[in-house]
Amino acid sequence: MGIYSLIQQFIERIQTLHHLLPLLPEEHVYIQFECENENVIFAISKNGTEEEKNVDEKRLLTIRGSEEAIQALLTGELKLQQQMRLKELSVVGSFRHILLLESIFHLAKPYRFVR
Repeated sequence: MGIYSLIQQFIERIQTLHHLLPLLPEEHVYIQFECENENVIFAISKNGTEEEKNVDEKRLLTIRGSEEAIQALLTGELKLQQQMRLKELSVVGSFRHILLLESIFHLAKPYRFVR
């Protein structure tokens, strides 16, 4: 499954999980995923989550890494901080936005049922 479709699923989860609403910022925070062959930017806020073209550089968080590392992040296999420590992902942005995104990834990860 490609990064773009995983990001779309992540955006849909954010929009449907109402317990995330208090955590989302009032103003847009822009998240850019960069890997070998894809570059996707989207904005999250209390007003909604959508793919974005025009961004405010002060509120931009850029996540760079391999397709596999980004896939592991979006599917909830590995945490953002874990991958940063392992140097699989690099993140550029304010520390506040990194912590916010780490929380959103954790609370919005897909549920797995163990049998």
